[in-house]
Amino acid sequence: MSDAREHGPPAPSPASTSADAQTEEKQASTRSTAPAAHAGGSAGVPYFDRFRALIRRSLAARLLTIAIVSVLSLVAMGVIAHAQFQRQLLRLLIDPEIQAVADNLVANAGPGLGGEIALQDLPYDPRYLQPLSGRYFQIARIRDDASLDVQVISPSLFDISIPLDAKLQNELIAPDAPRTARFLDIPGPDDEPLRIVARVQEIPQLEGRYLFLVGVAPRAILAPAANLVGISFAIFLAFCAVMVAAVTVLQIRVGLEPLRELRRDIAEVRRGEHERLRGDYPAELQPVTQELNALVDHNREVVERARRHVGNLAHALKTPIAVLKNAAAEGKAEDAVMQQSISEMESFVERQLRRARVAARAEARAGATIAYRTPVLTNLEDLVFMMEQKYDHVKAIDISIEADGDVTFRGEREDLLEMVANLIDNACKYGRSQVIVRLLPPSGSECLFEVVVEDDGPGLGAADLAKAMARGARLDEAAPGQGLGLSILKETVDLYAGELLFERSELGGLKARLRLPATD
Repeated sequence: MSDAREHGPPAPSPASTSADAQTEEKQASTRSTAPAAHAGGSAGVPYFDRFRALIRRSLAARLLTIAIVSVLSLVAMGVIAHAQFQRQLLRLLIDPEIQAVADNLVANAGPGLGGEIALQDLPYDPRYLQPLSGRYFQIARIRDDASLDVQVISPSLFDISIPLDAKLQNELIAPDAPRTARFLDIPGPDDEPLRIVARVQEIPQLEGRYLFLVGVAPRAILAPAANLVGISFAIFLAFCAVMVAAVTVLQIRVGLEPLRELRRDIAEVRRGEHERLRGDYPAELQPVTQELNALVDHNREVVERARRHVGNLAHALKTPIAVLKNAAAEGKAEDAVMQQSISEMESFVERQLRRARVAARAEARAGATIAYRTPVLTNLEDLVFMMEQKYDHVKAIDISIEADGDVTFRGEREDLLEMVANLIDNACKYGRSQVIVRLLPPSGSECLFEVVVEDDGPGLGAADLAKAMARGARLDEAAPGQGLGLSILKETVDLYAGELLFERSELGGLKARLRLPATD
């Protein structure tokens, strides 16, 4: 089959003027909408700021972001690698085929009846006979003026020819061009990508040189498996997404588990269950745990040093006051004012020393007090025994303890004894015949146990109860019939984040409820 075709440049389009006008209108429209687009884009800034703040505050967000960026990078690299692999695969599949077809065309080319080139036999592949099948061949005679005279085209090209760029055409048909076959990627019919082999050959019994072109479109190779490849690729991407999500969640759970363990251990130290962090942590967290243990030790040393300082100060001040007190006692009766002043000074010093001691403890409230675990019931029993001995020769009073079980106070034994002894002593002092001490374990979400002290004395009136409930109230000598020293007691309770409440007792006297933190 033969046909003559002249190659020439395409005619200019008559609609070029209107196309230019449309281009100018589009550019003007773009310029007019650019400020609006810019203004709309600025609305995304707060979202970026919130995302950046989330990254700063959350380790899980950081790990997730790193995982997402890594996955996107791997996907981009995979797409590039897949494209390169596909290109090389197509060359491996196409190049041998078009080389074999070109050899077959050269072997079957010869002079026709009119002296033009003709093929004795067509290629054996029937796809070269189907119109626009993606497999084409073309034979053109190279004229003296370096133009091409297309004389043979495959039936698959129908009534068109394979277009060649002018520069590429000159390179292929130049007299000094190599006679070896050249494999090229060019736009084919309808600008479809085409892989071709170009070969310049002289045919016996024919004058001149001839350019043989054989091409295959990649779609002709990929089309039969396109759906299968697309489905497989989608399944692969879905599988990768699920696996990446699972691995990311696992990474966050496993990677942050040492931090959760550290938080649990710190909570145990805070509750007084342990004195120091004892977990086996990764090397990256070892410096943190060492510093935390050093901080706990330092706070404990601060408390102990303050306690020793308070004791030394007490001894240093009590001795001179005792000397002055004894000297005043040996003096005349008119020295009663001096005796009263010394007693007030002694009381003031005692009060300030006690405040200094609990304040020093409060300095290490988050670290020093957390290491103490004091059983409550046994200390209550010791206090009741001491009060019974104290009031045995003063009045007949019955002191009883009611408790369902023991609890542990998250604090120092001296503080517990001081607070409860104050309440029991006042109950014994102003009660008529009965004092009840109850120990109630924590209930509900609050981890506070209660020590309830009731007596059958005169109690407090409504006004005095309201005054006792007020924060910072001082009833040292304000309430007749029930003299309570509340100043230091309330300060100590506040330092432990506890509560001190006063109510009317069913026994007729005062009911004091002391609520303090318990260990878990």
